[in-house]
Amino acid sequence: MLSNLKTLRDTSFKAIAVERLPTNTTTRAHAVHRWFNFIAGFSPELVNACVEMTGQAPRREMRLLDPFSGCGTAPVAARLIGISAAAYDPHPFFAVISEAKANSAHYWSDLPRIQTAIERGIGDQPVEHSPLSDSAIAFLSKLVEPKALSALNSARVELENDGLSNNPLAILILSRILDHCCSAATDGIYKAPTSSKKPLSPKDALARVMSIILSDHVDATTNGTDIQIYARSSESMTEQEDSSIDIVVTSPPYLNNFDFAEMTRMYLYFWKMASSWSDISNKVRSQLVVNTTTALKGHKPLQQHYRDSLPISVRQAADKVVTTLVARRKEKAGKKEYDFLIYPYLSQMQKVLAETYRTLKSGAPFHMMVSDAALYGVHVPAPQWLAEIMIEIGFQDVQCEMIRPRGHRWILDKRAGSDEGLGEYYIFGVA
Repeated sequence: MLSNLKTLRDTSFKAIAVERLPTNTTTRAHAVHRWFNFIAGFSPELVNACVEMTGQAPRREMRLLDPFSGCGTAPVAARLIGISAAAYDPHPFFAVISEAKANSAHYWSDLPRIQTAIERGIGDQPVEHSPLSDSAIAFLSKLVEPKALSALNSARVELENDGLSNNPLAILILSRILDHCCSAATDGIYKAPTSSKKPLSPKDALARVMSIILSDHVDATTNGTDIQIYARSSESMTEQEDSSIDIVVTSPPYLNNFDFAEMTRMYLYFWKMASSWSDISNKVRSQLVVNTTTALKGHKPLQQHYRDSLPISVRQAADKVVTTLVARRKEKAGKKEYDFLIYPYLSQMQKVLAETYRTLKSGAPFHMMVSDAALYGVHVPAPQWLAEIMIEIGFQDVQCEMIRPRGHRWILDKRAGSDEGLGEYYIFGVA
């Protein structure tokens, strides 16, 4: 069997090193993509290379699917290539950001109104606004100095008054301004109140954000392809007909206890998508694939159901890891319930992969970036398990190859390492 990773490497090498494909390190060099990205993203070059590997000239009726849209890298890249796309993300903030970027041409005419409303809000006489929740105020006040936070809240109210409160582009722009006004740095995975960076004033932040967006005018207004963003889980993709998708490019949440809700708490609070920690769990975490111990509410009683849904070979291998994690938990002071993550993660991913297989045309390619993990120092070979699940579902020519070892940014002092070297893996299959 020829290595598909070699084909990917040969296809992408003129753009960037293959090891950078599963990272977001190139997005700031790409129009529209750079408006808003996230540490867990992958590169536009990955999408471009995967489409090129089909050997087909991109055409409008060609359709890409990303079951885990994140900030919209795959659907944005698809539009700029000239093909249509469908993408899913149940995280309410990420879904809005994906929509704003992937369908920016739809909202471009609103840009002057958006800018004017924000300018009014951050002016010298901020408008009164309905208060945020106590939890939101307590958290946001650690990240943004009071005068700037008041101005940003006023800007949000002005957007509401102009009927733009649900406009995806308006939400993206004000969120990026919030980023620039934030005095906390991104500490690996989330805005940490204990870290620091020099913030911009709201007026300077608005100028910076608008400068970037306006400079991307040509790419932002490129239209003509059908891009659909669905703000819900891809465990069921009823909108997609059987055998209707030409290519899948995706990267799911990794089974590594990184909390996507915690990572985005600043935005969830600011936009009143959640008002408390429990609200974040009920409205956001409950909708996501289980990959963190903070999202276990309601899943613990279903462990046996999740386990029984898995192929025998995967179930038996997972059993050994779960048994070891149970023992390790008893030894650890934190007592993180990592053992409860394994079965629901695999079972939910199995549903997504089965739905993806249903939607793919016969012979259509599937490309996925995912990583293994070390929980309490116990190696969790999630990529290999997912590849086995794909074979059980019916995918052909399934390959799982390490694309790069994990570098220093993946190692945290508080998290035990594994005897086995960790990495990010490229999984390929054909429907």
